[in-house]
Amino acid sequence: MQTIFSLLKMALYENSELSLTRLLSVTSWFLFAAVSVYMVAYGITWNHYETFALLTGGGGAATQVANKFVNGKYNTAPGSYAQVKGER
Repeated sequence: MQTIFSLLKMALYENSELSLTRLLSVTSWFLFAAVSVYMVAYGITWNHYETFALLTGGGGAATQVANKFVNGKYNTAPGSYAQVKGER
């Protein structure tokens, strides 16, 4: 159980702070997985599932790309992995 919590913390936190973009990405992926498993388990068809899958599954991946861009551009010192000191 400790491993699950440590994995969730690694997935949701960045620089020891909760990251909104990571939270949105992980939440959308879990929503996609839960709805997909539910639909398969009960044999449900949904005409707009492709749109749902694109927004939740693909949207989570796009959010992570945006997260990396924002952190690389604004939250780290140039040429370094260290967090920018200052305005916090």
